[in-house]
Amino acid sequence: MRFLNRYQPPAPLEEADWHASTPAAEYDLNFCYELPDEAVLQTEGVRLVPLVPSLHASRLHKLYSAHPQGFYYLPYGPYPTYTAFLTMLEERRREPGTLLFAVYDLALDFDDGKEEEGTDELREERIAGIVGVLKSMPANRMTEIGHLHIPAPFQRTHVLTHSISLLLQWLLSPPPSASPSSPPGLGLRRVQWFANALNLPSIRAAERLGLKLEAAHAAWDRVTVPGKEGVALPNCVRGAWREEEEKVGRGRHSAVLAVGWDDWLEKGGKERVDELLKRPVTQRKAAEVPGLLSA
Repeated sequence: MRFLNRYQPPAPLEEADWHASTPAAEYDLNFCYELPDEAVLQTEGVRLVPLVPSLHASRLHKLYSAHPQGFYYLPYGPYPTYTAFLTMLEERRREPGTLLFAVYDLALDFDDGKEEEGTDELREERIAGIVGVLKSMPANRMTEIGHLHIPAPFQRTHVLTHSISLLLQWLLSPPPSASPSSPPGLGLRRVQWFANALNLPSIRAAERLGLKLEAAHAAWDRVTVPGKEGVALPNCVRGAWREEEEKVGRGRHSAVLAVGWDDWLEKGGKERVDELLKRPVTQRKAAEVPGLLSA
C-alpha cells in the first residue's frame, strides 16, 4: 500500500525591502495573543514598543552593523544589507507565535538641545535592541522569550533586566477578568527560555530573573546556519549523509529554563522581579557612551 503525502516545503522568502515604508497603523503584527497595553510596557529605565520596520529597522540595522559581535550566539545574522535584515524581520512577522519589540533606553541624557518632552515619539538614538517572544502556543497557554539582541553600548546596564521584567509581567500577570484593578497580563501558564549551553551570561540572566534551570544540556536542540560556529557533526555521520548535513549546518546544545504561573504568583517570582525594578537606574550621557552616536 502506498501512503499519500503531498507536503512541499515552503520556498524561502524573497529578499526585499519588506515593509520599509509601511505606516505603523497599517503594519499587521500577526500575533496569536492579544497585544499588550502600551502602559504595561514601560519602566523608569526602558520602553518596549512592538517592532515596526518603518519606525525601527533602519536604526537597528545600523546599530547591529556597528556591533556585529552581538550575533555570536544567535542562530542567524549578521546582515550585510538592509534588505536582508528587513527580510529576516518579515520572516519573524509571518510566524504567528512571534512578536518582536524595539527597546528604548529612557536613561540616556542628550545635551544637543533636541527635546522630547510633550511628545509620544522618542529619539531613535534611544533604540537599544530587540527583545521578543516566539513559539507561542495558545492551546497550551505558553510562550518562549527569545530574539534577545541588546548590542554592546547597552550591555551591562539596566536595559536587559528591565526589558525581560516587563515581558514576564505582561505574560504571567492575571488577565483583566482576574485583576481589573492592576495592570493586566495574558495569564499564561509557562514562559520558557532557551540559551546556547555555552552562553553562560544568558543563562545567568534568566536565573537572576527567576527562571529555573530545567536542563543544562538539551543535546542537538537546533541547527546553526552554515558559516556559524557550532557543535561539529559526530563521526557516526559519514559519506553522502555527512555531506548533506554539512550543507544544513552545525548544531547547538541548549540550556532550558522556565517559570510557571505558580512560580510567578505563589512562589515569589513576581516579587523578585519587582525588587529588581526598584534598583536605581543610572543615567548616562549619550555622548559618552562608546559607539552609540556613531552607529
